[in-house]
Amino acid sequence: MTKVLNLLGVAASLVLITSISFEALTNATFSGETIYTRIQLGVCLYFLLDFLLLLVTARDRWRFFSRNFILILLSVPYAWLVDYFAFDFSSETLYVIHFLPIVRGGIALAVLVKMVVSNRISGLFIVYLALFFAISYFQTLIFYVFEVRVNPLVKSYPDALWWASMTVTTVGSNIIPVTTIGKICTAVLAVVGMTTFPIFTAYITALVHNFNEREKKRVRP
Repeated sequence: MTKVLNLLGVAASLVLITSISFEALTNATFSGETIYTRIQLGVCLYFLLDFLLLLVTARDRWRFFSRNFILILLSVPYAWLVDYFAFDFSSETLYVIHFLPIVRGGIALAVLVKMVVSNRISGLFIVYLALFFAISYFQTLIFYVFEVRVNPLVKSYPDALWWASMTVTTVGSNIIPVTTIGKICTAVLAVVGMTTFPIFTAYITALVHNFNEREKKRVRP
């Protein structure tokens, strides 16, 4: 049952990512009730139900609750609550708040990979790979939302993609951020690239080495 719940959690997060991407690319204001707030409410209710089911079926409920309390915080429909109680935040702040429940899906993905993949190293590599693409994509969306209205070099989403690809590979982009959030995204994405690519290189090197060792053993008489 745990595998199914985690799989559904990943699927629910993909729905959130799709809806928040749609709002970002259509230049939504992220204020008031939107499609995303309604979707987030439904998905977060599922996340809370998922946590309750896992808590009920856990052998040591108190230990499970104390170790996974963060899941409750990540399952709160913040965007819907902000709209319902009419809290006054800027549209950019609201956009950042929108991402919090998506982290819950990332945790579900990590747990699911750990359960499905028997090889621990391969499992960690898959998780790193998923996190790399997820962080890069979210940084691109955030950068686009904050820069598109004030940065003359960011005229469309492909410009943000170009910035992300050049930044994460540490090549350097001709697009210079002008907002504080844009500068933070640039620094974060560069750090992600510098720390992640060596992991990929080490993993591929290990695969090639293991393959060569198996071939040597196979051809020996």
